[in-house]
Amino acid sequence: MTKTTLYSPTEKIYPPGKCIETETKSKLTLKPISFPENASKIPFAPIVQATLLIDGTFQIRAVFLVARKPKGQKEGEDDKKDELKFDIYQNWYVDLDGQRQLQFFIAYDIDDNIEKNFDVYEASFKAEKDPYGEKAFANIKTIQTFLWDIDPETSRGTETTVQQGTGGGY
Repeated sequence: MTKTTLYSPTEKIYPPGKCIETETKSKLTLKPISFPENASKIPFAPIVQATLLIDGTFQIRAVFLVARKPKGQKEGEDDKKDELKFDIYQNWYVDLDGQRQLQFFIAYDIDDNIEKNFDVYEASFKAEKDPYGEKAFANIKTIQTFLWDIDPETSRGTETTVQQGTGGGY
């Protein structure tokens, strides 16, 4: 007989895909943005721009809001400790029509309390072509980007249309 092990709701769940390099990770706010009527644990959807540049580089920029106080942070503690630590995961999958699709997950760990104050963060990164090589992004028309809290309670995503770029840089 096989023993079944149940997992605790406090166990960490990381998103699918591969953790990739992030060019820019920064907090954009000095003072929090307040949503005093907020009554939900569900995060706000990220704002994302995806551009396939002429040199074949796939550039993604995301701006997102996260509850002001990171896990374990006490009121009045140093603002530098207040910075959110997050990673970007890239996941390739094949849709029902047999087309390659891309998902990105902005993964972090914060308390799942209903919050009224939020910080704004920015992330800029390039998608990786592996395992598909040079033509990996040729048929990608949209991407999905999710905020993913690694404690398994909350996440939120958005779908973004890919723009065709004109240059290879910023």
